[in-house]
Amino acid sequence: MRRTTGFSLAAIVLACPCPAFAADEDVQLWVSQSATLPVGDTVDGTLDLSQRVRDSGNQLLTRGTAELRLSDNAVLGGGAAYVATHDAADEFRPHQQLTLTFGPLALRTRVEQRFFDGADRMELRLREKVTATWPVTHRLKAALAGELLYTAQSRDSGQGDHVDQWRANATLTRRLTDSLESTLGYLAIVTPRDGAPDKLSHVIQLSVTYRR
Repeated sequence: MRRTTGFSLAAIVLACPCPAFAADEDVQLWVSQSATLPVGDTVDGTLDLSQRVRDSGNQLLTRGTAELRLSDNAVLGGGAAYVATHDAADEFRPHQQLTLTFGPLALRTRVEQRFFDGADRMELRLREKVTATWPVTHRLKAALAGELLYTAQSRDSGQGDHVDQWRANATLTRRLTDSLESTLGYLAIVTPRDGAPDKLSHVIQLSVTYRR
């Protein structure tokens, strides 16, 4: 029953008001490595590295996050990322987030302050994500997620607030050892654009995660 409920709820989340198709499409590869270590009784620290191969410019993202467990169901976190993009402006991105879990469901709210080289001002972006996770076998778990990325303040002073992206994600994660797991995923990113067809990005995800 729990698996069916998680799958059904995730399917509803992924049924977002995205375009049926996008004329402009590309394929990307994201390869990520992350490590999570305890830094206190109720605090964990995480370091993420992500190499992203993209037609619009390859990226290297480095992010550090600290998370404080408030209760069995609530985790408060914050951190920052540096995003280096080939032939484009680099970005420094602090963030704050709150994650609530209810059985197989995880609800995450994240606020990002984005600083770009040469931009008019700081960009403020909100990210609302819902994830459903359930076990497939003893060592294998599956997850479906839907995420809305909303720009409340653009880096361009002449542009108003707008939907930045819609994301839908499906992953399979296998536990290799007690502290190491690997993930294979597919991420669909729809980027709405005024005066042009929306862009659809197909992202293949490969990741390795270490937790102690």
